[in-house]
Amino acid sequence: MQLFYFKKTIIIILRKLKKKDYLELSSFRFITLFDILNKMLELIILKRLYYVVKIYNTLLDTQIRVRR
Repeated sequence: MQLFYFKKTIIIILRKLKKKDYLELSSFRFITLFDILNKMLELIILKRLYYVVKIYNTLLDTQIRVRR
């Protein structure tokens, strides 16, 4: 059983244009790309859980404030 789950990401570092000093961290822009398969899997699990909760009416009105 896996106790911890870490998402894999790819970080792309881009230099900002027209900066005088590229030794400073503020001269760069960081873009994080998450694994699309993780996002899709999370969405599928969320939809299935929501379906089960809705069909079996397992949540009380006091347990969740906002529902779809």
